[in-house]
Amino acid sequence: MNRQFYEFWGNFFTLMAQGQKQLDEMTAWMKEGFAGTKELNELFRQCYGLSPPKTDDNQASQMWQKAIKDFQQSSAQLAKQWGWVSQTEHQEVLDRCALLEKQVHEQQVTIKELRNLLEENGLGGTELFQHLNKALKEQTNQFNALMESINEVFKEK
Repeated sequence: MNRQFYEFWGNFFTLMAQGQKQLDEMTAWMKEGFAGTKELNELFRQCYGLSPPKTDDNQASQMWQKAIKDFQQSSAQLAKQWGWVSQTEHQEVLDRCALLEKQVHEQQVTIKELRNLLEENGLGGTELFQHLNKALKEQTNQFNALMESINEVFKEK
C-alpha cells in the first residue's frame, strides 16, 4: 500500500471523528465512482498530488484514473488484512448459504420419505438393524470359511 493511501485514511478518520456524516459521504463517494463530494475530492487530490481537473485535460484524467485504481487496490489490501469482505463476496456467501439450506431441506424431506417407506415395509429401525446385523454375520462367516480353505491349501503344501 502506498503512502498517499495511508495519508488519505489518516486524514479521513480525523475528519470522521467530527461526525457520522463523513462516513455516509465516503460510502456514497466510493459507490458513485469517486465523484460528488467536494471535500473528499479535494482531500483525495491533495493526498495523491493531483491538481483540480481542467476541461478536456486527458493527462489529468489519466492521472485521476490511476489514483483511483491505486486507491482501490490499497483498499482491497487493507480489507484483506483486516478480514473485511466486500458486499459482493458477502452476497455470494449468502446466496450459497440459501442454496445449501434449500438442499438440506430437500434432503430432510427425502430422508423422512425413505424412513416412512421403511416403516411401511416393516423395515423400521429395529428391523433394519437386524437385517444389517444378519448380513454382516453372513459376510463374516463366509470370510472365515474362505480363510480356513486357504489355510488348508497351505497346510497340504
